[in-house]
Amino acid sequence: MKIAFILDEPWDSALTDYAFKIYKLASREHITQVFCLKDSLIANKVDNASYIKALRQKNPLKIFIAFLDFYKKLKKLEPHIVITIRGDATFMSCLLKKNINFKLFRIFGENKTLKSSSNCIDKLILPCEFLKKRVPKITKNVTVLKSFIDTEKFKFSEKGRERIRKEFNLDKKIVFGAVGRLDKVKGFALLIEAFAKANIENGFLFIVGEEKGVKKAELMKIAHNLNLKNVIVITERRNDIVDIMSAFDIGVVSSIDSEIIPRVLFEFLGVGLQIVSTDVGCLNEIAEENKLIVAKPAIDELSTALSKASKGLKNINRAKISEIAQKYKLHLPTDFFSA
Repeated sequence: MKIAFILDEPWDSALTDYAFKIYKLASREHITQVFCLKDSLIANKVDNASYIKALRQKNPLKIFIAFLDFYKKLKKLEPHIVITIRGDATFMSCLLKKNINFKLFRIFGENKTLKSSSNCIDKLILPCEFLKKRVPKITKNVTVLKSFIDTEKFKFSEKGRERIRKEFNLDKKIVFGAVGRLDKVKGFALLIEAFAKANIENGFLFIVGEEKGVKKAELMKIAHNLNLKNVIVITERRNDIVDIMSAFDIGVVSSIDSEIIPRVLFEFLGVGLQIVSTDVGCLNEIAEENKLIVAKPAIDELSTALSKASKGLKNINRAKISEIAQKYKLHLPTDFFSA
């Protein structure tokens, strides 16, 4: 079977990562082709990607040119299935379905109402049950695929833990760790304030993320104003992220919005961490399934949750938490590509 993946986001979002993982699994048994933007981050991950023009345009002429380019490249492959992740690619694929004769699958991973025509989509793929609320009831073929973790990569490393804790002088510290882009939606300012209010003895806050809308200096200023400058580290994402996560005692997902594909929460599970999560998007669903600590995205509630997590650390078994991660191990059901 020939399958085309239209991964036309320029950035490495959780949605693109989710679709890319499906592509990698599909490539084991099928002929697959990724269509992406030449300068996008996904282009660096894929060998022999087919480059397309940006489908999201304001200029009508550019839209038409992009559509023709898209048509020619799809026609050359003549796929049996086309998988899209964005509305523009879905709309254009709808226009080409009958001409090229393929089934259209849409991966939907945004906390908003699906606007693509349900009549055109042969299968809708969702990362959690929560998103069904955002899908018109007339949509027929809906599959929920909670398949996120590369359990071979994200697993606890004792050596990594020792190395990182030595590097950052974390001996005898209770390390609360958060990972994600420095963006308002990730709630790191909220986390810093909640951490300060919790006032946990030997507590230490470790944040990993690249600047994307929020500057590191802004967060450090909040920390300094709360007298936390000696118990916080904010560093860019590194290649040894599994070792860094292994150095954490408690993983925190403090998002105030979005979190439809909460990959960091699942990575924390893989490493075997006690987890505190806000109840945003799909987070609450996963947290309730596994009896994780959940809080509203507010200072008082999150502060209480952090305190609760620190007091329960002695009862945490990393191996048992890692076993939970196996439920979300990367896989595709045998009938996944049937429409």
